Amino acid sequence: MRLYTEVIAVHAIDIDELRDCLAKAIEPGNSTYIRGHAFEDAIEVVFTAVPGCDVQRNSLNRFASEEVDLSVMNFKDPGGLRALPDIFLVECKDWSVPVNAATVSTFALKIRHRGCTLGILVAANGVTGNPHERTAAFQSAALALAEGTKILLMTTADLHTITCATDVVDLLHRRLLDLVAAGTFTLA
Repeated sequence: MRLYTEVIAVHAIDIDELRDCLAKAIEPGNSTYIRGHAFEDAIEVVFTAVPGCDVQRNSLNRFASEEVDLSVMNFKDPGGLRALPDIFLVECKDWSVPVNAATVSTFALKIRHRGCTLGILVAANGVTGNPHERTAAFQSAALALAEGTKILLMTTADLHTITCATDVVDLLHRRLLDLVAAGTFTLA
């Protein structure tokens, strides 16, 4: 279901490049570094295709204590992420297991330290816990939201459904609405 119904131009995502990056990210013969970098490449492909988004990779803070995988400047193009803030952070976790609560809490802190209000966690295999009981990572997302920090969740399964920038916009706008309505991550 589209939240924003104005007719907009469809911006293509290079699906072949996206799939190639995702394939490199799961190739067991590749090193952890190569797999992680390929996963970040895939996410960069997705966000650079969204109208009005400009992406910066691997930003280290002045104290060399926190790195951000992607920082996104959102110029709120009519066909882009109009409901998201002007700047948000993206954390990429190409883990073979779900991301745990401590990692979600650390990302929430990183978002606040950078003066942002929203981050997108791209967790290849989801997060730990139960959304209905708000356990584990779902509790961390709920606590972050209560403190004014919104974290949206994307998974590899989501990435495989994307065919154009409009799919990304629809997905993230829906996740933002669902996050506020449910009070924690959603995957629907």
